[in-house]
Amino acid sequence: MQIHFALDFDGTVCPLDTTDFLLESFADPAWLDIEAEWKEGRISSRECLARQAALLRFSPEQLVEALSGIRLDPWFIPFVTAAWLRGASVSIVSDGFDRLIVPLLHAHGIDLPVTSNRLEPLGGARWQAGFSNAGESCASGTCKCAAVPGNRRVVLVGDGRSDFCLARKADFVLAKGELARFCLREGIAHQPIRDFSDALAFLDPPPPEPRGAFRTFSTEELHA
Repeated sequence: MQIHFALDFDGTVCPLDTTDFLLESFADPAWLDIEAEWKEGRISSRECLARQAALLRFSPEQLVEALSGIRLDPWFIPFVTAAWLRGASVSIVSDGFDRLIVPLLHAHGIDLPVTSNRLEPLGGARWQAGFSNAGESCASGTCKCAAVPGNRRVVLVGDGRSDFCLARKADFVLAKGELARFCLREGIAHQPIRDFSDALAFLDPPPPEPRGAFRTFSTEELHA
């Protein structure tokens, strides 16, 4: 069975949280009160994003200008290239917004499958969040567990709360920040990383033996 790398975007592929950047740049400061409600567990991620998106006021041209200064992890593209060369598939699975993720990928010369929330124009510089990838039993805007293939071993690369659910189901996790602490606390097989340079090192030499029936990847398996 081949490998699929599911990559979180905000804080992982992009060191900057682009959703927070968008809100800081173009939303009423009330978005911070909504964020606090979410962090306290009083509302779901989906409700949080929907209410915050309703506070945004910007034109498409303003968004293009704002995104022009954002850079991705410099080791991200070498990692994706190395994964492809080893026969692995790669996708972005994010609880962020498509209008941020896709343009930033294209600006860096790469095209990947993206599963994320939508940011939909309402006219007059107003916007709303769309959740076409939500799950019935999932409180996130995007159900990451439903976004990964069922016929491949899944390696999650992520950094935060939106990755917790998939981390429990993935075969292995490359974890930054809050996700690394969560995996350690929950006893989930993982390798802490600082950035994609560490993720790239995961591909060669072969990764360590994880839990259960998930075996060490040999070079032959990755090329199969």
